[in-house]
Order: sequence, then C-alpha cells, then structure tokens
Amino acid sequence: MKYLNNFFRNKNGVVSIEFAACFCLFSLFVFIIYDVYSTIMLQNKLERANYTVASIFRERSAVYPIMGNANGSNNYLTCIRDLKSCYKSHELFDDNQVQELRQLASSLLDRDVAIRVDALFILQDPRHPQDFSRAKLATLSSESCSAGACNSAISYFNSLPNIIERPRTNNYLKLIPYVRRTIDPSTGLAGRWIPLYRISICIVNEESLYLKWMNSNRETTDTFPNLCSNIALLSRCNNIAENNGSACPIYHR
Repeated sequence: MKYLNNFFRNKNGVVSIEFAACFCLFSLFVFIIYDVYSTIMLQNKLERANYTVASIFRERSAVYPIMGNANGSNNYLTCIRDLKSCYKSHELFDDNQVQELRQLASSLLDRDVAIRVDALFILQDPRHPQDFSRAKLATLSSESCSAGACNSAISYFNSLPNIIERPRTNNYLKLIPYVRRTIDPSTGLAGRWIPLYRISICIVNEESLYLKWMNSNRETTDTFPNLCSNIALLSRCNNIAENNGSACPIYHR
C-alpha cells in the first residue's frame, strides 16, 4: 500500500510521471484494440456480402435473361474480342447487371461500394473438345463504383492477377473443370469448360479511428488501404435444354 501511494503521488501530492505514462500507454492500447476489432468485423461483413452477391450472380439462368447474338459473326478473332456478337447465353452479362450488383452490395453493407466482375471463358476446339492446349481464352469484364468509393478501389482492381494471364499455370485456369453435359444440338459436343467468374468489392474503411484522424478525405493509402474482397466461382447455368440448348451453350470456336 505504501508503494502504491508513492507511485501515484510524490511527497508534494502531485500525480507522478509514471502514472501519466501508464495512462497514455493504456489509452493507446485500447485505441489499437478498438481499431483492429472494428476493421476485422467490417472485413468479415464485407466477405459475407461479397459471397451473397456472388451466389446470386452465379444463378444466372434463374435471375437474368439470355444475352448476346448467336446469329452474329462467327469470325474467330471477332468472337475473342466480343463474346456477345457470337454467343447467346445466360452466362454473358453487361454493365447494367453489374450496376445492380453494386446496389445490392451497398444495401447489404449500408455504405457505398465499388465492384468489378471478370469472367473467363474457354473457347474449345470442336474437334478436340477436351484438349485444353487447343482451346482459346476469352474474357468479359465490367466495373461500377460511386464517386466516394471509386478512387480507392481502382488500384486494388488493377493489382489483381490477370484472369486470362499465361502461362497455363495460372491459378484461375486450374479452377475450371471440363464437364460432360447434354449434347449441344448445334455443335454435337457433349461437354464444355465451365465459365469462371471473379467478383471483387471494395469499401472505404469508415470504422477506422486512425484513418479518420490521419486521412480525413478518406482516400486510400499504401500503408493502410481500404477494405477489399474478391471471390472466384463457377457458373451454375441450369437451363441446358432451354431454346435448344442455347441458354447455357458449349463455348466453341
């Protein structure tokens, strides 16, 4: 007891320097714990929202209409550059659908988000449908963001691995399976490579006390970036028999 009295007060009754230092350290410790906790909780909420949005997006045959023009050009290079000019499918998407996803994610998180959707399609050789080395790759991408979340997300989107990047050791390519399906009447093919989607979402970390204090304009920094999440998933197109099989086509060159 005598030691504690000496610790908190000196002989003149003034609060000691040791107590002031301990109080500052304790306050800093509480500040760090709160900041880390709030950031982790917000990141978990972001991951759950991204999974929800991705799960809805993959159920394309039940949610979105068929897109594209199957009667368009069959030129191989044209199809690579613009899938919608050669194919008609539930699995193709446009900017309006991505905008709807952004609105859904914003409502789930109760804040503005930035979102990007990338898709990877394997255009198989009809003569060797299961030969991956003979297949060609095509992508479809779109992004949507509000003024408040756009600038902080662009650098993250640009830092993601290219979904079509060669060599063929690309991790995204390893996720795409060849699946036998009902024979496509237009090609006679009995299987296809399932398209892969990657959905990325970023939000401003408005819960961080440190960022509120050090970065009042809420723009991202290299040291303490805002929160982002990305998830890769396969298409789940169920209406294989709809419109003579064109709703979920087997992509071929």
